[in-house]
Amino acid sequence: MGRRSAAVLRFVGIGWYIGFCVALGAFGGRWVGQQLGGDTSEAIFLIVGVLLGVVVAFYGVYQMFRQLESESSDSNGSNG
Repeated sequence: MGRRSAAVLRFVGIGWYIGFCVALGAFGGRWVGQQLGGDTSEAIFLIVGVLLGVVVAFYGVYQMFRQLESESSDSNGSNG
């Protein structure tokens, strides 16, 4: 049960990581747009912030899965 719980917690953490990156990008983009003043710039920077947050999130998730895969292959290799 311990290994299963750890795996579940990792996937929950990945979900939170994605949500945090996208939300931070959205709020950051909206803030930059407000500082520049104007509805058009706010909308443009909101979209740019969300897209940047998505890119950062998926890159981070890719890195996390690579680490999980290397840990999995290391533990499988030591059992054989």
